[in-house]
Amino acid sequence: MNASRPLLAALAAATLLAAPSAGRAQEASATGDVRIGIAAPLSGSAAILGEQVRAGVRAGMEATGGAPPVEADTECAAGAAAEGARALVAAKVDAVVGFLCTEALEAALPILTAAKIPVITVGVRANRFTDTREKTGALVWRLAPRAGAEADAVAKDLAARWHDVPFGLVDDGSIYGRGLSDAVRSRLEADGLRAASIENYRPAEEKQFGLVRRILASGVTHLFIAGDRPDIAIIARDAASLDLELDIVGGETLLDEATPDVPLQRGVHAIALSNRFETITAASGAAPEARQGYFGPAFAAAEIAAAATRFASKESREVAEILNEQTFATALGPVRFDAVGDSSLDLFQVFRFDGEDFVPEAGG
Repeated sequence: MNASRPLLAALAAATLLAAPSAGRAQEASATGDVRIGIAAPLSGSAAILGEQVRAGVRAGMEATGGAPPVEADTECAAGAAAEGARALVAAKVDAVVGFLCTEALEAALPILTAAKIPVITVGVRANRFTDTREKTGALVWRLAPRAGAEADAVAKDLAARWHDVPFGLVDDGSIYGRGLSDAVRSRLEADGLRAASIENYRPAEEKQFGLVRRILASGVTHLFIAGDRPDIAIIARDAASLDLELDIVGGETLLDEATPDVPLQRGVHAIALSNRFETITAASGAAPEARQGYFGPAFAAAEIAAAATRFASKESREVAEILNEQTFATALGPVRFDAVGDSSLDLFQVFRFDGEDFVPEAGG
């Protein structure tokens, strides 16, 4: 979901005004409706995630008394996202919530910025969108974590969990795995903690005895593994066959769908984003099992967009000013945006595999 076309070049041709007009907000207040747009992949391979966004925004708007949201299918593609953005402009929405894919946000943001419509992204982590906001004038705020947030969360947990035991860092050699492992290592070393062993392995192999024997020789039994769930399951299985009991922590990929070939062992920990929001009371009556993944952030983003639009109308101010200045009460807790538009929302937590599912660890 990466895009090669730079945002700066696209935004250079856009009108760099700072916020939606107060007139639109006042019109929304006069009619009693706040019109929010949904920009998400509602078709294609990422549609299951887009449906989570759709459900969250719909529920959030019903809970806040806003008008039904206007939907645009971005398909995780630049062309579809641009077309959807133009449709949202034509519908005169007050704000847009969504965007799970980098290329979609990159294509749509200049169009929405030119129309002075703010965007709250719940999925795009690329730092450049907010880091360059002052220069480009892009009307973007982020509920999604920044690109380095996973490494921050992992390092914080490992520093507390293994501060007094030897530990190892293992990655699968991929861009993601190596990058995450290196980022965690640098953060731990900055805190005075150094890994006793650093290893890598070839992913998607049926056996991992080579890696396991190296780990056995190192004497390390506490491992952070930056790799996919099937590989981690194989590593744990092969270690157990050599009577090597490992304390394993992984990242977000551990919450990916399980494969039937090799089951994951009980007790493996994952540092990942909260992904279930059964406690959110949705006025739409969304079933608890539907309140997963992006549902929670989308619900909170809809709450924020509605509150900011109404407050801007009441105070005859720009919506962008409100988003930049206020702390918003949401179903996920209070949210405030910093100077570049990144939010204070932190949904990372510790999960433990109980043999059937990953469940939140008490106090994690």
